[in-house]
Amino acid sequence: MKRLTPNRRWLPTLIALAAILVLLINRGFRRVVSNTLANRRLENRLTGLNREEADLTSQIDQLKKNDVVLENAARRELGYLKPGEVEYRFPPPKK
Repeated sequence: MKRLTPNRRWLPTLIALAAILVLLINRGFRRVVSNTLANRRLENRLTGLNREEADLTSQIDQLKKNDVVLENAARRELGYLKPGEVEYRFPPPKK
């Protein structure tokens, strides 16, 4: 095994530091890193939006096929009542 002389002992460290410094100063490299991180964030957001779209599509299909589900949604979200019905509202219980 070859032993490094005192002058050459720091050479690999200096080369690594110089390479890191060149990469950090290089605007193109920083842009690539920034774009890669932005791409990951956008892909994660797209995955979440695709899941949300699938859920909403499923809900739409259920509303189209099942009148009971449609009636419950209209009552819950729009406050619809059948003719002659009376809605009772109670305040939430105090803790």
